[in-house]
Amino acid sequence: MPHLALYKLKLLDEFEDRRDLWTFGDFENRLMDLWRGATYHDAKSIINAAHKERRWPRTVKRYLLTNYQAFGNVSSELERTFAEVVAAMTAQERAQWGLQPAGSSLA
Repeated sequence: MPHLALYKLKLLDEFEDRRDLWTFGDFENRLMDLWRGATYHDAKSIINAAHKERRWPRTVKRYLLTNYQAFGNVSSELERTFAEVVAAMTAQERAQWGLQPAGSSLA
């Protein structure tokens, strides 16, 4: 498992505990507060690493879904993680987020 820096752990823990309607932009802005040199590409990398470790599932899901909601797709860096998260969602969850049924193309 890749080692995550302490600021990344802090960020992921913070967002996993949140119960408000935060978005991917809130996550990215907070990352940039914690690490001045960060970019949205760094946020995507953190989300992929969190998913790969099977930790922070609420954070990963909400980041991806709010990103998808804003743009109608996710960037190529997030496609695999997004597909895995959507596949694990119930039909009701997919409908709530305006996603097509499992097995349908999201592109």
